[in-house]
Amino acid sequence: MKKAAVFGLGHFGASAAAALHAEGVEVLAVDSDRHLVDEIKDRVSVAVAFDATIRRNLEKFDVGGMDVVIVGMGTDFEASVMVTLLCRELGVRRIVCKALSKRQREVLLKVGADDVMMPEEQMGQWLAMNLIHGSVVNLVDLPEGFSILSVEAPESWCGRSLAELELPDRERLLLVQVHRAGADGTDEKTPLPAGDFRIEPGDALDIIGSDERLKKFKTVDPV
Repeated sequence: MKKAAVFGLGHFGASAAAALHAEGVEVLAVDSDRHLVDEIKDRVSVAVAFDATIRRNLEKFDVGGMDVVIVGMGTDFEASVMVTLLCRELGVRRIVCKALSKRQREVLLKVGADDVMMPEEQMGQWLAMNLIHGSVVNLVDLPEGFSILSVEAPESWCGRSLAELELPDRERLLLVQVHRAGADGTDEKTPLPAGDFRIEPGDALDIIGSDERLKKFKTVDPV
């Protein structure tokens, strides 16, 4: 995959766009909200604000030539359907959509989506497995050359927020969970921490990255 477009830059779309760009994919990030576009412009190849339900706008940016399109406008279902239809007509190779319900998923598949994700439902399943097994380290199946490890928080990261660290862009790493010792000694888990989350000394981090990049970290036993 060399080129991707992401429509809808909420948390789901922005995270996907930044992660793809961090892995060397040329990413076009689109939203009608200029504020969201400004927030991500330094973490993708091109970020623009326009109405993606208008065919000529998609043609202008050669969306039909993308290897994959991610439609993340879950709260505007009508727009999601229209963008999916237009991308299929334009010949996009693979279309991945976000849905908020099973009914939305069924409709998106019928109008041309190749895959439809339901993040809230999948997150719930992931959380249940995490509560049972205690760590995600042994639950994630990754391509050859990539791993998920539980590592000791580097001193240079402590006291800084994830927004400041910009791990996907600067380190080409994804932080999926933080383990922190509670006041009573229990393990307090924070799955998929937000940008304002600050790393503290003693934190154990479940991170995904290439085996080569993970070599520099001190690993810890999964909590």
